[in-house]
Amino acid sequence: MATIKDIAKLAGVSHGTVSNVLNKRGNVSVEKIEAVYKAAKEMGYQLNTQAQLLRTNKNHKVAILLPQLVSDKYAIFFNSFRQSIAQYPEMAYDLFLTDDLETTELDVLQKIAAGGYKQVVAVTCLQDATIYFNTLKLAASQVIFIYRQPKNAQHFLTLDYSQAANAICQQIATSRSQLVGIFSDDHGDLERSTFISELQNSLNQYAPHKKYMVIRASNDESYKAAFDFFSDEQAPDLFVAEDIEKASYLTQASFFGSENDCPAIFALSGNIPPILKGLHCFAMNYAQLGLEVVDELMKEENHTSKMVGANTVYVRNQSGNLYTAIPAINTENKSDPSLNLLILPSPSTNALKKLLPHFYRQTGIKVNLAIYPYDEVYQILGQLHLHPYYDLLRIDMACFPWFAERILQPLDQVGNGLTDLLSNFSLPTQQKFSLVNGTAYAMPFDASAQLLFYRKDLFEDPILKRMYYEKTGNELTVPANFNEYDQVTQFFTEQHEEGQLSRPVGASTTLGSAGLIATEYLLRYYAEGGRLIGNDNIPRLEMPLASKVLSEYLHQVSISENIYDKWWSESVRQFEQGELAMLIAYMNLFNDVAHSGIFPKIGFAPVPGGLPQLGGGALGVSRYSQKAHYAEQFYRWLYSPIVMDHLILLGGNSNHQDFSHNQEICYRYPWMPLAYQEINRGIRESSIPNGKLFNLRQAEVIIGQGITNVVNKIMTVDETIEYINQRLLVDTQGER
Repeated sequence: MATIKDIAKLAGVSHGTVSNVLNKRGNVSVEKIEAVYKAAKEMGYQLNTQAQLLRTNKNHKVAILLPQLVSDKYAIFFNSFRQSIAQYPEMAYDLFLTDDLETTELDVLQKIAAGGYKQVVAVTCLQDATIYFNTLKLAASQVIFIYRQPKNAQHFLTLDYSQAANAICQQIATSRSQLVGIFSDDHGDLERSTFISELQNSLNQYAPHKKYMVIRASNDESYKAAFDFFSDEQAPDLFVAEDIEKASYLTQASFFGSENDCPAIFALSGNIPPILKGLHCFAMNYAQLGLEVVDELMKEENHTSKMVGANTVYVRNQSGNLYTAIPAINTENKSDPSLNLLILPSPSTNALKKLLPHFYRQTGIKVNLAIYPYDEVYQILGQLHLHPYYDLLRIDMACFPWFAERILQPLDQVGNGLTDLLSNFSLPTQQKFSLVNGTAYAMPFDASAQLLFYRKDLFEDPILKRMYYEKTGNELTVPANFNEYDQVTQFFTEQHEEGQLSRPVGASTTLGSAGLIATEYLLRYYAEGGRLIGNDNIPRLEMPLASKVLSEYLHQVSISENIYDKWWSESVRQFEQGELAMLIAYMNLFNDVAHSGIFPKIGFAPVPGGLPQLGGGALGVSRYSQKAHYAEQFYRWLYSPIVMDHLILLGGNSNHQDFSHNQEICYRYPWMPLAYQEINRGIRESSIPNGKLFNLRQAEVIIGQGITNVVNKIMTVDETIEYINQRLLVDTQGER
């Protein structure tokens, strides 16, 4: 095996230089870094990661004990745990499976005690936590028990089983069942705070007249134990299973061991349960528990004082709904009820299109999507009286206040009223995407904010970092302001090599649409403290700031990839293909990139200057629509937690509060939590406080057309700002 000495000889550098390069430290030139990496690759040298961790004093090992990985509650939890802990490169973990056997668990504890683990996460079958503390010689705060709480446990996390039990028992109370069969794990004396204990309490509360029988079995014995429900003369006529695996065993036992069809089964499941007739699933947030446990580990790692008293955390489930298959509504009526929705192309539109068959199955109402480019949608909205056949309108938030009172029905007048749905959105979101002059006219549909996306692999590349330092005297970091952004953009553009993914262009500028040009300019303008609506409520660009920012924007044009498309799709595509080092984009246009090969390399941060513009749109009901009753059904379907969940998982976007901390969504789209924060603090000056209407869309077109003049050298910078301000004063305002 090659040694550092061998690499130094082949690369023609010193032993110390090789050590510095491989351990990413010291002041080494680009030429020597490249020589060392080339020599190491030729000799097949691989850096010993474990040794590197020890040298940097970042070796922190966590042991995790689970009974098995067959059940969703363990498999999904563990998958979430490993995904979440991957954010902390100093943390390492080892998984131990105990099969719920005391002897195996005790043997595992001996291995952990000898392995130098600093923290432990466990699902235990032991009755007393003291065995852990005595064997492992760890403080009680460093041992986290989940799902089952042994005696003397100081740190316990579990799910909110009372929420699930209440939802299920309320349904059972309305059923005609006489005998409920409860199929659970065998918890022994660790029954407290488990689903079964909460279920029995809820049954006594909501259905005291119902009889029930309980069978407990380990995972290995569950298949055989399921048949015991059908061996008595009176078999249960309704079942509750602790997990999907036990529900599956019940269907097998019923099929082979009963003369009758399988009764309805209520079961706990993960957040994406099977949808089957007769199976009613309550979605448990197993994944969120994994994230919460990692958060607790990090808190305890940085916590120097000893924990006082027991610490118990109950993780709330995403919603209180039960998932089950509902028979499709079959009709031979050729004049099926329908809704016509005007919308623009986007990832959210694509996701909605995939889910609309479910709405039809539920209601028999067909939703027809009319998908048009942004400019055509705007033109239709401006002449909606010529298009009275549209029922639902997706309106960009830039022109939403301008159109709302003219073309939309207030939400409280749609069917029986829809304003209660707004409680799922933050007040800033409501103010920008729903309310106009205090009246709710629409629901936020794909509310979003601009974020800075970048290639992590480039910003972490030691050769590029050294090259950047030699060129600028600064460290290559994610830009926090536009001076840094331009410097980084220029660096990458100068290093660009066609066809080399490791040498992309720095960034892009989209010049094919006046509205897009204005948006990219205004982001810089806002970052410098400028405002489009001044204290006098007159729209104008402030001088001399506006000229300064325009000069900086023109510099951006000269050092970036110029794209002459009418939308940002091409910029997103180029980033997805690895052709751009950075991209500033609205996250509602970016989510599809999460499904591409570049996903592991994506980093994200607030936009330079820290003040993003808001984007996305709102969904309203046309004043010309005569289908308010159908529209109300559509809104209540679309904004239900179940459908919103799937809309986001399919690449759509929502600022619905239920999903701001959903682990599964945050893993698929890790920029979501940051985006939710940015939406609440972002800016888009689409209204004027004095009550006058302000057409921000028209203002952006004016600004973009003016900037195009200076790009084409028709005007000077100062002439352009004067031209823009004259047109803003005349063309963008109106009376209510």
